Amino acid sequence: MKRQANPQLTPTGEEALTQYEQTLQNREDLTPASIRNYLSDLHHFLAWYETCLVTGSDEALSHRAFDLQMITTPALTRYRAYLQKDQRQKPTSVNRALISFKRYFAWAMQNHRMTYDPSATVKLVGQEETPPATLTMKKSKLW
Repeated sequence: MKRQANPQLTPTGEEALTQYEQTLQNREDLTPASIRNYLSDLHHFLAWYETCLVTGSDEALSHRAFDLQMITTPALTRYRAYLQKDQRQKPTSVNRALISFKRYFAWAMQNHRMTYDPSATVKLVGQEETPPATLTMKKSKLW
């Protein structure tokens, strides 16, 4: 299942991304593609998280309250399960998303935006085992 290109965020969610983007562009030695991927992963997580905040209410998007301090480890593990089961993403894609927000939360801790890192105990997904390629014997005229 393909994820939405640019899901809408609340103003506080957008602000959280903008502040991190500035750090990635100004203080990190990353390629533009890496920055784009980190921000995309975070954007989708924040959109999912903000959607989960509204359960059964008709609140407008602008009224949802995003608070970085409220993100919990169980929320992150639910998101990991959502990527695996609902979005049917491969382990490498799920792990990239997990690494993206592990980096984000480390930055948030370093900049005193959070008091604890909810991603610290979230484990990456095991990689799919692919069987080794086998050689097939071609029939030769010698047989």
